[in-house]
Amino acid sequence: MNAQKNKGDRAEREACIYLTAATGHIVERRFGAGQDKDKGDLVGIPNTVVQVTDMKDKSEAVLRKPREAEQQRINAKLDHAITMVRFNKRPGCAEGDNWRVVMTVEQYARLIK
Repeated sequence: MNAQKNKGDRAEREACIYLTAATGHIVERRFGAGQDKDKGDLVGIPNTVVQVTDMKDKSEAVLRKPREAEQQRINAKLDHAITMVRFNKRPGCAEGDNWRVVMTVEQYARLIK
């Protein structure tokens, strides 16, 4: 296993913990994530694809990954898509407060309709 894969796996495991705690849903890693016709990284949030990223370039992550999550939403035939972006922890940052959920404007509009 390479370092990038390990980093991604750690981020997915961490995201599961925080999403489960925040939502009350049991969130788990999807078996076979990243394959052809990808349907997201995590399962357990109803009707929602969850993409997880811990890219070094956070601007690229925020701009690119929600578009990828949208394609995964289409692949999975679900209504919603979110992207969880892991930021570096800062001094005084509470446990889990270095994560942000990111969506495109269209994804947000679909969520509130």
